[in-house]
Parts: sequence; structure tokens; C-alpha cells
Amino acid sequence: MDFRNCLFLVLLTTGINVITCERLHEQIYSSIEGGAGCFRRLNGTHQAGCSSSLSGAVGVVHMIQNVTDAEWLVYNSSAGPYMAVVSTSLFYDIIELFMQQPDNVAGVLLYDNATMRPDAFSQESRCPNQYSSWSKSQCPATQASTGSQLVWNEKGTNLLRRDIPFPIFFLPQTRISEISKIEQCYNKFNTDKDNQKGQALCSLQLNSFMYAAVNSVVCLRRSASSAILTPTKVCDPLGDYNVYYSLFPRAKESETKKKPVTLVTARLDSASLFDGVAPGAASSVVGMVAHIVAAATLAQMIPVADASLYDENVLWTLFNGESFDYIGSQRIAYDIAQGTWPPISPLSPKDINLHIELGQIGGSLKLFKENSSWPLYAFAPYGSDLPEQITAFLVEMVNNLNLNNMTLAPIFTTNLPPSSLHSFRRILGNVTDNDMPELLLVDHNETFSNKFYQSALDDYDNVGYVYHNISISSDGKFLSTDELLANGTMKESDSQVKIARVATALARTLYQKVAGKPYSGVVSASAHLIDEMLYCFLRSQACRLLAAADYASSGEEAPAERPAPLYVGVAAWASTPAVYAGHLLALLTGAHLAANRTACDKLDEPGFSYYWLRGWNHSGICIQTTMNFSQAVSPAFDKSDYDMSSGEFSTWTESVWQAMWVRVFVRAGGGGAAAAGAAGALATAAAALVTHWLQRHAARVFQDAPASLHGDASGIIRTVNC
Repeated sequence: MDFRNCLFLVLLTTGINVITCERLHEQIYSSIEGGAGCFRRLNGTHQAGCSSSLSGAVGVVHMIQNVTDAEWLVYNSSAGPYMAVVSTSLFYDIIELFMQQPDNVAGVLLYDNATMRPDAFSQESRCPNQYSSWSKSQCPATQASTGSQLVWNEKGTNLLRRDIPFPIFFLPQTRISEISKIEQCYNKFNTDKDNQKGQALCSLQLNSFMYAAVNSVVCLRRSASSAILTPTKVCDPLGDYNVYYSLFPRAKESETKKKPVTLVTARLDSASLFDGVAPGAASSVVGMVAHIVAAATLAQMIPVADASLYDENVLWTLFNGESFDYIGSQRIAYDIAQGTWPPISPLSPKDINLHIELGQIGGSLKLFKENSSWPLYAFAPYGSDLPEQITAFLVEMVNNLNLNNMTLAPIFTTNLPPSSLHSFRRILGNVTDNDMPELLLVDHNETFSNKFYQSALDDYDNVGYVYHNISISSDGKFLSTDELLANGTMKESDSQVKIARVATALARTLYQKVAGKPYSGVVSASAHLIDEMLYCFLRSQACRLLAAADYASSGEEAPAERPAPLYVGVAAWASTPAVYAGHLLALLTGAHLAANRTACDKLDEPGFSYYWLRGWNHSGICIQTTMNFSQAVSPAFDKSDYDMSSGEFSTWTESVWQAMWVRVFVRAGGGGAAAAGAAGALATAAAALVTHWLQRHAARVFQDAPASLHGDASGIIRTVNC
């Protein structure tokens, strides 16, 4: 019974101690919720991005209100290292100072304040993907080397490609209350900047330790060697899936009767410094949405059942991973050169009689939000000897755009903006002698109109998007653009209407190319559909359109009430944007069959894929489509003898990490630590003196044991005391 009571008391005491420790931890530390950490990526030659130490980075909070505050932190502060808390409006002005003088910078907490938005904010290079560009296209990345030459991304800081010596976290506008928490702590403890040394100070701890280091060669070797002993990897290759869809099925075509193809492409992905934050509104979303809607519009103009009436085909393709040396387009260009893409009825370069890329077309939408005009540009890598297909396309596209007060100005130059054309010209150039007709449609001339390229601020506001939230009928019918304009729901100056005009012009131009005559029908792209699609990609993936295009499985969790990040991710895990885009293409262009789930799964007609999606009433619908997915992983990771430093293909990998978090606390002053040290030293000295005295006077203090205790027990005592 005594033993049980003792055990109970021990367990009770232990439980109380654990609870007390947890409560003490909560009193000392306060978590900062909703932060997104900068993480590390690597390529064949170096590492880029951020990492903290294994235990996290700790520093005294310093609120940066102007450049002078940043200079004080670097040159005059006395209690460092410091955590700089800075808004996006000042980040561009102070980050180079921190990069050049990082000794007193423990980390940076960056926050977005909608009332103080900067004029420009881009962590991409001034010349994106410079080292994977076509040899005839020149763009000097460093400011010193530019001279009179142009750069595409004028305000680029290149942080995406640089090794940052301290961790950085980002707090979005929705988490601005967390900054208020830090400001309260700062104002209470840290405002006396001249007397901080030795004082209790408000501090931050940022944890974002990265397992990979040096470059992709080293981290992949470490991952391979660790796989023998443990399942732990330190990095993964970047990659995901490309999406493609053809106007007509291609599986039944023979080599002698293969229809020439117009390849229409756009970019699917975007990027930023921070995990889970890659909105890509102007960088990729507007081009991708225009691409999908144009494909759906052309599919209504030319039904797939009429395939036998036409001698040409259109192949719509969305490239994934373009932010990192054109992963998606490099892969497809490489596979075309090898004769392996698409897997069914592969193309050869001579089968592609025209390549049209919908590039970055969203950056100037906000600039022209007050009027219906929207100037576009067509980059063509030619001089005076212009291919006939390019001339015909430009004439027809210009005419179709002019119908709606839009312009398209051709620019004939070998200096091409970042686009998949670089991959095709580099990889297929030797096969085609660069005679494949190619054209790039963008909304900028010499420099990007998008001042937030590849950043956390390239969001819906950057393209002037306002959601109209118009009802969708139960059968998935969308109101036409003309109806929306007639009833006053939208205006000609709305972003949705302008994108619809571009999609309509592209669909009609391609109709002319396929059918050999102008389109005379009434089908046009719907600004209503574009309104919904932009909402899904820029505001919330828990939207009606993606719900209809989702797999018909009721057991899955509902999507989050936020946009899906468009970062390509790692090849080991499929990301949602490619699936969303592919399913939207299937839903909007495919045939809706009267078949149940079981029958749908058994269908297997050559040239088609079959998907059981939720549909507009969420009861399930069988979709017959030519849409499919293909690998978007760099060929560098498939070639065992590939030289990672050659620069031929993308070699980007992403580090593995365990957790990322931020917390604020008050760091004890130096005086308390000194007092504790002194008290410990005095206690040790006192204990030593008492021990010495007891040893010398043991005979007085300890009496001899009575004789009755001697015997066997005394032997034990002697043994214990020996």
C-alpha cells in the first residue's frame, strides 16, 4: 500500500511539473501565426534562398520605419543581433544593405500592409532564366553591365537566385494583427535605442532550418547515400505535370496522314521567396486563363465530331516549372526531339507549323483600368524574312482585336522576353535550323509592365480584378460578354471583359487557320466564365468552377478558402494547379456522356481519356476528352551521366525541412544573467567551504556507531563508504 501511495505521489508531481512547464512556456513565448518562410532551393552550381540554424535564429526586435532605422541596426546598434520587422513598402530600399552587412542581422520579418503598397516588388532576377535563354537573346542581369541594353525585370532583386545569409518570413495582409502584437512588445521594451545593452528586450525567434546545402549535386548524393541507411532525403528535384489538349483526337492519325499542328502554349506556374505564397496573377494566371477560355471557345466553334472535315489540328499546352529555367517547356522540347511526346502519336518538329505562346499579359491591365483599350505586343524572332504563317496569323489577330478597340504591335527581334520560345529554339534549333514559326504575345514592350513579377504581391489587385459573383445555371451555362455589358453588370474597361476579348480574337484567328475561312458564327468567350476562373485561381480554390471540375469523390476534404499557390513544387508530389487546369480544360471542352461511374471507367476509345468529375450539380458526370498530363521534370534528372554544371537543362532542387515557425518573447537582461552567475559562484564556494570544514571536524560532528550495529551490517556500511 505504501508503494502505491508513493507511486501515485510521483506521478502526480510529474504531471503537475509538466503542466506547469507548458504554462510557463506559453507565458514566455507567443507564436506568430500565418507566417510563410523563405526556403532553400539549389541548382547545379550553388544554393539559393534562406535557412536558419538548427535551433532557429534569435534576435532583438527592431521596427524598420525608414532607411535610417535600417542603417542604425547595421552600424550603431548595441544589443544585436537584431530581427528587422519591415513592411513590403520599404523592403526594396533596405534589403541590399542587409545582404552586404549581415553580421548584425539575425533575420527579417516582412509584412504586407495594403495601405503602404510599394511601387515595385520583385525577388526575381532582372533577366529571368538568363542562363537558359536562347543564345541570340541578350539580357545582362547585373546593373553594372546593362549600359544601354534593356532588362526585362527592371526592379528585380534576384533574391530568388541568391544565397541569403539569414532567415526571412512573410506575413500577408490577413495577418497584420500579428504585427500589432510585436509592436506592443517592442514599444514596451525596445524604444530606448541608446540604452539597450544589458536590458530585457523584446525578441523574435525564426525557425526555418534547411537540410540541403551547397548545390544539387551534393544534396542528391547525400539523399542517395542516406536512402541506404535511413529513409531521410535532404532534397528533391523540382517538377510536376504539364497539361495538353488537342482540338481533335490524334491517336488515329498515321505517319502519312498526320495533320499539321498549331501549338498554342502558356505558362502554368509562378514563384516567390516564400513557402505556399505564389499568386502569379499577372505573371501566369491571366495568360493561363485566356489560354483555357480560348481553347473552350474554339471547341464550341469546331465540334470534335467534325474532325474529319479539317486538315489541321490545334494542340493547347500548359507548361509547368517555367520559373526555374523552363522545366516544363524544356521537357516537352526534349521529348519532341526524342520522338516521345505526346506518348500517343508523338510529334516531330516538322509537324508543328506554328507555335503561339500566350506570355505575360496581365501586368498592364491595372494601368488601363479606366478605358477599354489594352495594347498588346507580338515578339517574333525574325528580321525581314518573315515566315508566311506568322504574317497570316498577325494579320488575322490584329483584325480581330481591332474589332474591340485593342491593338497588337509586332516586334521583330531576336531579343525575346522570358518564354518557352527559348526552350524550343535552344533544344529544337539544331533539328529545325530554327525555322519553326514562333510568336510570343505579351502586354509589354522593352520591360515588364508587371512590377510585382514573381512575388507575393502579384495578386488579384495587381491585375485590377474585382469579383462580380454572378450566378451559374445548373447546367453550367455562362452569360455571354455582350449580355453582361448590355445589362450593366460589367463594363468594357473590366479586366474580365478585356481577357474575354483576347480569348475570342485568338479563337477566331485559329478558326481561320484550321477552317481556311473567317468565323461567321456568334460564339465568343464569356467574361462570366473568366470572372469565375480568376476567382478560383486568385481568391479561393473553394469555388463553384473547381468544385464542378473536381473528381467526384465525396470523401475528400473541401479545398481551403484561399488561392492555391502556383509554385511548381517537387516531382515527388503532384501539386493542385496542374490538376485544376487540366480538369477545367476537360470540363469545358470535353463531351459529357450519359454514363454512370462504372461504365465511364470501362470506356477506352483510342485518342480519348475519360474522367468522372462532379459536374455542375455535383451528382457526377462522365467526361470524354483529349486532355492529358505529361511529365514536367527536367531531363537532367533522367540522364545518369548528365553534367549538372553544363547549363544545358534545369537542375533545380528543393531542400527538405522539418518545420517553420515564428515566436516572440522577452529576452532577459544581462544584469539578471550576471546576478544568477554570481549567485551560483557564491553557492559553489560556500558549499566547498562547508565540505572542507566537515571533513576536518568529522570526529566532532559524527559519533561512532554503537557496538550492536557492528557485524554483517557493518561490512555493508564499510563497503558502501569505501
